[in-house]
Amino acid sequence: MGLAIALLLSMTIAVSVGSVMVPLDQVWLIIFSHLLPGTITPTWTPAADQIVWVFRLPRVLLAVIVGAALAVSGTTLQAIARNPLADPFVFGVSYGATVG
Repeated sequence: MGLAIALLLSMTIAVSVGSVMVPLDQVWLIIFSHLLPGTITPTWTPAADQIVWVFRLPRVLLAVIVGAALAVSGTTLQAIARNPLADPFVFGVSYGATVG
């Protein structure tokens, strides 16, 4: 549970911080206004809405998905090798990565 909270907090900070600062509470309001349309009256600028919904949130979500995929692939590699210290050189994965 603690890791999920840390993930949400770090995602919120990542969406908030940038060349244009968007306050943390506005980030959540913008996200909820898109997920539940008509429930929240917008008090933010359209630029902040575009920055959060169009630019930053997709990048942060993609980073979370890629990180989870890397974690699963690393765990799978260690499970196949039955070695908690398995590295990509065991199966020649690193050598194949240099090809293309």
